[in-house]
Amino acid sequence: MKVMFDTNVYISYIRSDRHSGEMERRGNVKYIAGTVLMELWAGARTKPAERFLQKNLKPYIAAGRVVTLDSEYYITIGQFIADLPRQYDTLIQKAGFFNDVHIAFMALSIGAVLYTEDRDHFGIIGNRLQSLRVEYLQNQKSEEE
Repeated sequence: MKVMFDTNVYISYIRSDRHSGEMERRGNVKYIAGTVLMELWAGARTKPAERFLQKNLKPYIAAGRVVTLDSEYYITIGQFIADLPRQYDTLIQKAGFFNDVHIAFMALSIGAVLYTEDRDHFGIIGNRLQSLRVEYLQNQKSEEE
């Protein structure tokens, strides 16, 4: 099965080894969204973080499993965002939501199941992209509540 992980899943895994079962499950073919790659590198502010990313993301690059989108997807994404109800206008202006829309379309483009901790963003996205397969993982915040 093809799988992709949202940035928050990688961050939880890096910080505390959370979601290791999903991240290390055998039999899945793992892909990474180009947007996730960008977000992870943007957050790598120390040399150890950079070394970790180089070591752990190199296999995706070597295997050709970094997912990017063809130009026609950007038109579709623009239409998708334009068609969202006005109640989401403030959310649409936030980079995190915009990036999550990209990640969703990248998973959809290869038929991958997307693992995320973000029920808010992907709940909205999934309601509009019903063919998107999303698996929600517990995030730290919801477990502490």
